[in-house]
Formats: sequence, structure tokens, C-alpha cells
Amino acid sequence: MLSYKCMTLILIAFGAVIMSVNLLKCRSIIQTSRECLGRSDFRLIFFSCSHQGLLVLFLVGYGLVFFAIFNDISLTGSLLIGVIFFFGAVFAAVGLFQQSEMLSSIQLQNRELAKQNQQLEQTEATTIFALAYQAELRDLETGQHIERTSKYVKLLVDKLSKHPEYSDYLTLQYRQDLVKAAPLHDIGKVGVPDAILKKKGRLTDDEFTIMKKHCEYGARVLKIADEKLGFESFLKLAVQIVLTHHEKWDGSGYPRGLKGEEIPLSGRIMAVADVYDALRSERCYKDAYSHAEACEILSQEKGKHFDPLLIEVFFECEKEFEIVSCLVG
Repeated sequence: MLSYKCMTLILIAFGAVIMSVNLLKCRSIIQTSRECLGRSDFRLIFFSCSHQGLLVLFLVGYGLVFFAIFNDISLTGSLLIGVIFFFGAVFAAVGLFQQSEMLSSIQLQNRELAKQNQQLEQTEATTIFALAYQAELRDLETGQHIERTSKYVKLLVDKLSKHPEYSDYLTLQYRQDLVKAAPLHDIGKVGVPDAILKKKGRLTDDEFTIMKKHCEYGARVLKIADEKLGFESFLKLAVQIVLTHHEKWDGSGYPRGLKGEEIPLSGRIMAVADVYDALRSERCYKDAYSHAEACEILSQEKGKHFDPLLIEVFFECEKEFEIVSCLVG
């Protein structure tokens, strides 16, 4: 059976090993923290050096006690043990201050990163609208079309997300990406000749055939941009919207004649927003419809042009549609 002396020596030895590992780990954490924070903080350096110094003193105390016990040397009262415990307590206290300082630095960095992310999001949103306005500037009749339709899309998708059928599918990220992508739905119009795009009057069949190609033009441009990114982005949703927002529930739309749920949800939502705004807007060949008239037409097209559920959702928030239509002009 081990004597008390042997047991004491073993405990002290293991304690010293653990403290040595702590010292190495502490140095590694400090180095990693400095690299992550990207700068040298005087207070953090002070606490880090103090922490390591106290740890070394603590180890020296361990060594003295081990040596004294091993060689049966009588310790001077309990002074040395008291000093060791004192350094241990200070070591723990400095460690807490060090952690607090590191957390403060990390929080400051996180606030800076959050500000930068917000600026990037604002830049992204501005760039999207700038791209969309390229088409709008050439199509003089659209006015604030892209701003209104984006707001309509948000109204529809937020309301639809409360329906059991889509509550799991319409995540917050999906809804945000859909609203972000909505302004790009007519970006393909930049490829349509001015003679057709700006024609004052209804298009001939041949002209309309050319006009319908704006869906494929826009999808092609956005696909190229998406492939350049090399990671998942809202542009995949934008491609869906551009390519399918003129498809109809009964299969009579373009460019592919998709029918029912063959049409992506993003395209079906955009279709309602796009047509409502077209009805409420004045054109050279027609006057603007009233909100009530637009609602009646959308109701008549339920199950024909539009997804029946989306028309039900539209009527759940049609008052908000009217407000947007009046305010954003």
C-alpha cells in the first residue's frame, strides 16, 4: 500500500503536469486570440503576460514542495504553502480579467463586423436596384414598378408563410432572398430593341414574340453571374423568378408553358405582384385600373393565370397592396 508521502508526491507531480499543460494551452489561446482580433491590445497583453508569469510562479512553488517532501526537508511553517495558494488565487483572478478583456475585444470586433455586414447588405441592395433600373430606364412606362412589386412580393410571401402548407418551406432566409431577387424580374428587357420596348401601342404578334424573350435573356445573364460566385446565393431564386414569372397556372404562359406546380413558387408569387401592378399602372394604350377593378380581374383569373391559393392570400392582404400602390408612385 502506498504511503502518504508517495501519494502526496504523485498528486503534486500530476498537478505540476496539469499546470504545465495549462501554461502551453494558455499561450496557444493568447496567440490565437491575437490573430483573430487582428490587433495588439495593451490591456490584453498585460493580463496575458501576468497570467503566464503567475502560472510559472505557481509551478515553481509546486517544485519546491515536491523537492522538500521528497527529501524530507522540513518546510518553514506553512508560509510556503500559503504563498502557493495565494499565487493560485491571484492566478485565477487574473485569468478571469484576461477572459473578460478578450470577450470585450471580441464583442467590439463583432460590432464592427456587424456594421460592415450591414453596409455590404445595403451596397448589395443598391446594386440590385441599379441593375434593375437599367431595364426600367429604357421602359419609360414602368415608373416605380420594381419598388412596388418588391413590396407586393414581401406582403404575399410573409402572409403565405403563415399557411400550414408552406410554413416549413418559406424560411426567413427564403423570404429575404425572394424579396431581394424580385427587382430583377424584368432585367432581361435590356436585350429587347427600343422599337419594341418603347412602342406606343399594342405589340404585333411578331413583336410580342421578341418581347417574350426577355425572360430567357435575363435568366442567361443571372446564371452566368451565379456561376461566377461559386457558392449558394439568392441569384438562383432570381433566375427562377426571371424565367417563370410569365408562366400561367393553366399552362398558357411563356416561355415554357409550365402548368400548375410545375411553376416554381417564386414565379407564381411574382406573377401576382407583377400583374397587379401592371393593372394599377397607366399605359399608353390603357388607363390605370382602380384597386377594386384590379382585384376583380385577379379573382377572375384564379386557377387560370394564377395559383388559386395565392389569390386567396392576395385577398388576405389586398388592403396593404392598395396602400403600397398609392404611396409608391
